Amino acid sequence: MKVLRPLICAFVFVSLPAFNSFGEEEESVIVVSAGKIQQEEDNNVEQVDVISSEKIAESGAKTVSDALRSVPGITVNAVSAANPTESISMQGLSSEYVKIMIDGVSVSGDVDGNVPVFQLPVENIERIEVISGSSSVLYGSDAMGGAINIITKKNEADFDQLKFNLALTQEGGISPSTLNWRDYSAATASLSSGRFSSSLTASIDYTPGKEKYTNDALAGKIKYYESTKKQLDFLRASADWTDDWGKIGAYGLYTDSSQICNYTKTGYDKGSTMEYTSSRMEGGITGKYIYDNNLSFNYFSAVKYYYLDTVYSVAAGSNSSTKGTETDFIEWESDVRATLLAGDYNEILFGLNADVETIDGDSFDERKKALAFAAFAQDTLSLADGKVKILPGARLDYAPSVQGSGTIVQATPKLSLRYDPCESLVLKCSYGMGYKLPSLKQKYWVFRHNYAPGAGNFILYGNDDLDPEKSHGFNASIDKNFDNIFKLGISGYFNYLIDMIDSVVIDATSSPQIREYQNVDKAITYGAELSFSSTLDRFECRAGYVFAKAKAYDSSSDKWNDMGLRSEHRVTASVSYLFPVVETKVALNGEWNSRQLISTGGDDYTPDYLMAGVCLSKKFLEEKLELYLRGDNLLNNLNFKDGSNGDNQKDYYGLYDGFTLTLGGKFKW
Repeated sequence: MKVLRPLICAFVFVSLPAFNSFGEEEESVIVVSAGKIQQEEDNNVEQVDVISSEKIAESGAKTVSDALRSVPGITVNAVSAANPTESISMQGLSSEYVKIMIDGVSVSGDVDGNVPVFQLPVENIERIEVISGSSSVLYGSDAMGGAINIITKKNEADFDQLKFNLALTQEGGISPSTLNWRDYSAATASLSSGRFSSSLTASIDYTPGKEKYTNDALAGKIKYYESTKKQLDFLRASADWTDDWGKIGAYGLYTDSSQICNYTKTGYDKGSTMEYTSSRMEGGITGKYIYDNNLSFNYFSAVKYYYLDTVYSVAAGSNSSTKGTETDFIEWESDVRATLLAGDYNEILFGLNADVETIDGDSFDERKKALAFAAFAQDTLSLADGKVKILPGARLDYAPSVQGSGTIVQATPKLSLRYDPCESLVLKCSYGMGYKLPSLKQKYWVFRHNYAPGAGNFILYGNDDLDPEKSHGFNASIDKNFDNIFKLGISGYFNYLIDMIDSVVIDATSSPQIREYQNVDKAITYGAELSFSSTLDRFECRAGYVFAKAKAYDSSSDKWNDMGLRSEHRVTASVSYLFPVVETKVALNGEWNSRQLISTGGDDYTPDYLMAGVCLSKKFLEEKLELYLRGDNLLNNLNFKDGSNGDNQKDYYGLYDGFTLTLGGKFKW
């Protein structure tokens, strides 16, 4: 399924009825945070980091994955030999443990639950809320590591006014040393009048990739992509009606992704490529009903469809082969919750959730199904004149037996505490139990990975005897405000996982190698984060350091092994200054990730990753027009330590030579 460029561009100027966010009021309010209750950002009980639209613009981010790179506690794993697509991790837990939402409604993931954040553009985003630590009580099994809520912009108009807004973004980038270019186009249109409002957002992100050729004695001249060729299309429409009794709305979303990249990137088989095509469609309704000043109800119901087609090719000598897989995933989710203000010191939330999932494809003998129900509740208690806040909660999950899967019942508690000994000091700590059902992929998929030599040639079998994963997560933080000049934060976490599901080699001597999803007895992740921020008139800066460790227990050797694809050290920094008179802003940003272990218990590492950029921007026409010039990869792929097989940063991640210049403009009407 493809979205044609002219069709998307035409849609930009059409106002389609769809959905807007529920329960959202002021810019300074956390709408759907870890508490799912409206709270001022500075008063939130949980550990929440907010990325504003201004910060997103300064970073030069085009997608949500770009924007999340500025958060120290999040690691965005770039496309590489080990990661065919970008993914994120939090607190040492991979992306299937992180819930991604748009206005409180979860975004459909791919086959194993990963949400491709590289497909979500930043157009029409008001802010991104990042909730660290286990949020399974409120958000379910895929929030053991944390939750990310993307809040879209809202436009309101008086009853006697018809208000139309249009925002256009166009940018083009080029690498001067190699003449490789890329193009990004996006637009947001909104129409509102009185109680009605609607919006439409569309974007096209195209990168032609960097083609190279190599010669093979048997296969001859082989073309491969040293950097990824991709086109990402996005379309989302929303509308809602607001009344004294609440509001009701609907939304629709469509994305299309087509990528081609060199997969192995090393050795004689540089012709090994991966073609990755996916499409997703979503649609749903959402709303809010206000019973009185103390009681209100929020709800949503959404249907999500995801299609994936992958083709892996090796075009070198006797190892030449081609293998493809097609899979489709359908999900229906409904959620209703009530908020009760019980006096001056209690905010009680309780709700119900239902989720139906089905999956089918080349690797399945029939369409597989799963069904889950949940009830959750929590109470926010404010004591000692608001200096002490306590947030207890609990969730009960029920998964009935479907296709012989067996019935599962699980209760998960949580408890969060906040103490403000003075206005400038905040202490927080929390405990949350996580719970994750095995995915349909992990239970039933047969994945034939026969497009790479050696250990890369294997068959991965699902296992319908898998037990659910459980975790116990502990978080603590201290935040200090020094006379509104700068803020300093220190936090730490520890997660203990039981029956963690992982791919395990059960026959290393066979060809292909045999692997199977199994429950690992136990695993732990732990780490600490140090953050600094300062805002002084025209000057702003942020910096962060994260230490993260993840280990899995191997009962056969009685050893704790480091887990793969996790950066132990991560540093982020950004600085911006608005020059007076010329009113031009300059923003510098950078990140560094230490080397990652490629596989659990192994001894092969990736290179470290270092990237720095600068953005120069100027607004005109009463801030309706903004022009910017951005430079990326300023250090020309500098990295300090190569991978175990000699790969540097450029080779392993398929990056361009030299820096990249991007010229762009944004127009608001």
